[in-house]
Amino acid sequence: MNRPLGSLTLKVLLIPIAIVAFLVFLIVLGAIGLGVSFLILATLGKIWRLITAPARAVSRRGRGQQT
Repeated sequence: MNRPLGSLTLKVLLIPIAIVAFLVFLIVLGAIGLGVSFLILATLGKIWRLITAPARAVSRRGRGQQT
């Protein structure tokens, strides 16, 4: 069976290129996940600040009155 030499080099080059492409895909996917998690944490922090704002205002006034 005689195969053209070009197909062999294509297969040899295809494996490392596929590995590198998969690693780049994983890195990009991780970066997207990290960004989404930070957005969720920032949103939850703002919501938490809105919920606990009245309690903080009372405790700040209370500390100022104690002498």
